[in-house]
Amino acid sequence: MRPARLPRRTSRARPGLHWLTDEAEHERALAYLTSGTGYQLTLYDESTRYVLLAYPAGATP
Repeated sequence: MRPARLPRRTSRARPGLHWLTDEAEHERALAYLTSGTGYQLTLYDESTRYVLLAYPAGATP
């Protein structure tokens, strides 16, 4: 089995790059998810807003 290939870093990937190194935000996400609550992250790009949602397994959105 081949490992998954990571997408190229394009201008579309830039809004999420900061999140990858934001330890405080990672802790916040982990706190929400381990307590059974969903986590929402909103990323902004020039004229686009991306809303990412994550819920722990078994949780109802």
